[in-house]
Amino acid sequence: MKEWQVEDAGCGCKAFSEVIVLACQKTGEIYSSTLPLTWDDGSSLEEKVCSQLIQMMLNARVARDDYLYVCSGNIFHAFHNWLDENKYNWELSKIDGLAHEHAEYLFHCQAVAAGFPAEIHLVERNYRDYYRAVEEWVYADESRLVLLKDREVRRKPAETRYVLKGNGRHTRSCLKCGKKILPYTPVVVYRCRESSRRIRRYFHPACTPVEPLKSTLEIITVPWTSCNVEGIILYAGKENYQCAVCGQNVLPGEKTFYGYLEKALITGHLSCFLNKKEPFPAQGL
Repeated sequence: MKEWQVEDAGCGCKAFSEVIVLACQKTGEIYSSTLPLTWDDGSSLEEKVCSQLIQMMLNARVARDDYLYVCSGNIFHAFHNWLDENKYNWELSKIDGLAHEHAEYLFHCQAVAAGFPAEIHLVERNYRDYYRAVEEWVYADESRLVLLKDREVRRKPAETRYVLKGNGRHTRSCLKCGKKILPYTPVVVYRCRESSRRIRRYFHPACTPVEPLKSTLEIITVPWTSCNVEGIILYAGKENYQCAVCGQNVLPGEKTFYGYLEKALITGHLSCFLNKKEPFPAQGL
């Protein structure tokens, strides 16, 4: 079994290509790739990175029982998902050593090859000053502007900022219709940053202005008395509800069903609803 590191360099700089490195510290094997400054195939930045890393893994003959330590950077999110889906052994990690050093070296080599002063280099991970120096050098000469990344193709689509999920115990207000979004019902959450502040906005699924690309919503329909009740599945918080099936308290972290019969909330252990016995009375809000 080999242990591999996955690292990037240059993502925070407006100029020059991002560098991706796959390296094995023990054997000294290094595989690297750079992203183009622009592209027109409709791929997102994360998809580009994931595609190139998959090819690098094929070239390196990374085995299923190898272990990967992967940088937590945003550009690797699609790659993280791909590793999970394909059942690789991996974890998020701050990368040091061979992969980190080689990634930074390759990014600096790009700049120096274009004429950037070789003596100005990254010191103790002070990326802000180093990238600022690179960018100022690029902007100082109009002919160097071709070295800038295409920020538009690297921008995340708006759909990724909308997530369909199960609302928790709080009542929200829908930004579009202004009506209440009940606790424990489906909700679309819009997430972004404005003036360095994290912003959350909420919509009924029927009111969302953009169809979400991401979903964590789990819905199930269970039989209840003489009808069926549709509800959502969440991990319980500290609400201290009693299971409507077994009568025992629902503990924090337990997988729980939440559904409404008219205005009454029916909730309890998911396992109890899947093997339902005689119900206890529903709880009103």
